[in-house]
Amino acid sequence: MGMHSKPRSGPTASLAAEATAIFLGGATLIQILCSALYLNVYTHRIPFLVILLFLPLAFFGMWGLRRAKPYLIYLAMLALTLEFALSVLSITDFFSGGTPTSPELIPLISEATLALGGILGILKFAGVPAAYRNNLKGSGEYAIEAYDLVKVYGKGDLAVKAVDGITLRVRRGDFVAIMGPSGCGKSTLMHLLGALDRQTKGSILIDGVDLSELDDLALARLRNEKIGFVFQAYNLINRSSVMRNIELPMLVKATSRGGREKVVKGLLERMGIGDKVARKPRELSGGEQQRVTIARALVNNPSIVLADEPTGNLDSRSGGIIMDLLRRMNEETGTTVIVVTHDRQVAEYANRIVQLKDGKFLREEVLR
Repeated sequence: MGMHSKPRSGPTASLAAEATAIFLGGATLIQILCSALYLNVYTHRIPFLVILLFLPLAFFGMWGLRRAKPYLIYLAMLALTLEFALSVLSITDFFSGGTPTSPELIPLISEATLALGGILGILKFAGVPAAYRNNLKGSGEYAIEAYDLVKVYGKGDLAVKAVDGITLRVRRGDFVAIMGPSGCGKSTLMHLLGALDRQTKGSILIDGVDLSELDDLALARLRNEKIGFVFQAYNLINRSSVMRNIELPMLVKATSRGGREKVVKGLLERMGIGDKVARKPRELSGGEQQRVTIARALVNNPSIVLADEPTGNLDSRSGGIIMDLLRRMNEETGTTVIVVTHDRQVAEYANRIVQLKDGKFLREEVLR
């Protein structure tokens, strides 16, 4: 199986990021209050230009911590270090000029304490910027790796192994079909690979990142940025327009309105339904609704698309159109595609077929 480097992007790191953002926010608030309330006393000790420099560093640093933006996280480090140094210098200056008054000294001590706490949080969080860069860009030969995967539902005599010791590796840009009869564990395996559920035993790596090391917040971010989902039931919001349905994942990433419209309209044109952007899902045919779900899966440019019975609710003609879209997307963009199906004709669009039985790996068939 080999050794895998595991970036520090788990619960401890996420907690450190949140705590650091809070510390930095507190220090920033005190800095603003001090500047406003004690401007005549405060600014001769701390040059006003330095305060003006600190504030944008702090705001962008907090945003970087919340959004896991690597280079903005470094601004948070710089802002905290600057704040701590200024606070210590100001406290020293106060004492050198005599006994300071409490209203002047307490905010500075609070600033120094918060800044120091933030610096300690950053040190705990030190491995995360590189980890997030790896997480976004991807590393290694395989997009998905699963080793000795087990998923058990229930306990005792009622326990059922939906997935039983499966090992699977999917190369970048590959197109894999997972086949088997109903109840063989296909959908459960897809949910595990897509970080929608947690395994009972074994390990799953997405772009070299071990999912067991990620907390719920980090898993949600990974799903939003790296994985697109296509479900048999469409899962569209009928009261919202096609545009609104597709752009939802982009809202989570805080993409601008103009950016969202450009991407969504481009995807709908590629799907052959560019004129449906303002329609409601209930006004579309089943095949058109499934194309909308594919557009939604692709809207954040994921490296992996997972499709669970994507043609299950469609006639053979519409199903063929959907599979042609997935195949073309795989060939043109290099997106890794995994399709779960019980239909042999659907599976034959893939490069290889993995067959399951009773939750276990049965055999693999290479088609291309």
